[in-house]
Amino acid sequence: MHRLLKRQLKKADFNQQVLDQIHLFLDQVNDAYNAFDNDLCHVETVLEKSSQELYQANQRLKNNVESVTSQLSKVANNIKEVIFEIDLDGNWFYLNSAWETLTGHKVKDTLGKPYHTFLVDQEGESVQKLIDFNSQKFSSRNKKFQSLTKDKKTIWVDFSVKRIKSKDGAIEGYIGTIVDITHLKEVEVALIDAKEKATSANKAKDDFLSTMSHEIRTPLNAVVGISHLLLMEDPKKEQLENLNALKFSSEHLLELVSDILDFNKITSGSMELEDADFDLENMLNGIQSIFSNKSREKNIRFIIKKDNLLPKIVKGDNTRLKQILANLINNAIKFTEKGKVVLDVEMISESEEAHIINFEITDTGIGIPEDKIDKIFNSFSQAGSDTTRKYGGTGLGLAICKKLLEIMDSELKVISTLGRGSTFSFSLQLEKSEIHESEVDNLNNYHRFEPLTEDLQSVKVLVAEDNKLNRLVIKKFLTNWNIDFDIAYDGEMALEKAENNCYGLILMDLQMPKMNGFDASLAIRNTDNPLNKVVPIYALTASTGIDINHKIEEYGMNGIICKPFDPEELYSTLVKIISKTKVNQKVTA
Repeated sequence: MHRLLKRQLKKADFNQQVLDQIHLFLDQVNDAYNAFDNDLCHVETVLEKSSQELYQANQRLKNNVESVTSQLSKVANNIKEVIFEIDLDGNWFYLNSAWETLTGHKVKDTLGKPYHTFLVDQEGESVQKLIDFNSQKFSSRNKKFQSLTKDKKTIWVDFSVKRIKSKDGAIEGYIGTIVDITHLKEVEVALIDAKEKATSANKAKDDFLSTMSHEIRTPLNAVVGISHLLLMEDPKKEQLENLNALKFSSEHLLELVSDILDFNKITSGSMELEDADFDLENMLNGIQSIFSNKSREKNIRFIIKKDNLLPKIVKGDNTRLKQILANLINNAIKFTEKGKVVLDVEMISESEEAHIINFEITDTGIGIPEDKIDKIFNSFSQAGSDTTRKYGGTGLGLAICKKLLEIMDSELKVISTLGRGSTFSFSLQLEKSEIHESEVDNLNNYHRFEPLTEDLQSVKVLVAEDNKLNRLVIKKFLTNWNIDFDIAYDGEMALEKAENNCYGLILMDLQMPKMNGFDASLAIRNTDNPLNKVVPIYALTASTGIDINHKIEEYGMNGIICKPFDPEELYSTLVKIISKTKVNQKVTA
């Protein structure tokens, strides 16, 4: 009988008769007690096993947490940037080891203390406004500032902080990073300094080129201008060829001088191409004339082969095409000691709007080593230092040709064999001209130029020019066109004349003694004479600075007429300016 049942029966003190009567019931109770004991034992076994499994799982989880924590700690401590956490009271709650490297303060000495105690500006003052603990709107901030380390070393830091929020929106603290950007700042300062130096150098270069342009182009203006004047004075037939050669040579000299100035324009992106009708045949004849003499001096031949299908008149930039061909032919002759130089001009194809023409310059000169071909297109560079010493040159010619052709949507190609010669070639698309061949003479024979002066009558022009030869040239042109004009020798005289007279146009040289053209123009605009507020003032200048267009507008000038100038271009420009002025005056009236 189960112990509990025995205890209960003893306590009840039943007699035997009663026990006999209920023995069946007592057996059932006894079985129930035994079954309960068995179930309880089973449950205890199960609980014990579960407890052991739970303990083991807890140990594994603890080990994993410790492992992950250790790994995260290693990662955090190997990150070069400071990783931090700040509590709601503004005290450091967590810092990785990068903090010690950055500031020199120990992490253990920093935790639990106010963050601004250890973040000070370059003057040693605490930086207390990085976090606004009282604002609910504050969520994040990024600030770059100079800070002092423990050993008083100045560093630049990038401080980033972000608010930590719980799921219910409560603020729990702040996390962020501190990055040492001292090196980046030093690089930034160096780049700014280098940029300022480059800007200063470029300005000095532009100023030099502008002065150089003015000083060289000014006497050339007289040479070119006088050659045009002589052609306009109905020369004798036997003089005409010489005068045309003089004109072409002087213009070619100007183009050579312009190479270095043009290279500056090309590299700065300010080069603009002309789109005008020109006589291709006449241009090639001019090239033949000038380079035949040069090749003859070296006892070599210069030949131009012209396709009989070539058009006589085309539309494009005559000056730039002539400049490219002159550079390439000049190089070919310079590097050829015997044999010949051939310019082959061939029509490739034709459409309704344009001609595709190929230009090929072949020489029997020294040739170019294969490993030097790419180098020759670099600015101020030739195939070798011995080449520069022997043949001279700036090394700009091919660089200018290459860049000009790129602007013209073409490409300069070269094939060369050392000791046997070179071939340079390019193809150009030149638009078809609407000028009839019967009008060709008007493009070339300047001695026949007889402008109509009706549009220029009753208009008085003021010319400010300090150079004596240039005054001579402009005087002759204006006199031939029956234009009434006054001459001022400097800016002060130009201002005085503008104050006391009424002019329909002012042509202003820019570089003059006493008062330059810019200041004189601005002073004229500010005179009491109301007509001086609107009179067209054009810079008549040999300067070619890349910022000149912006500068003339700043000083109240209307445009530029470049020296040396072509008489027809000058005349047509004057007609356009004065005609426009008359129209505006009528509208105003």
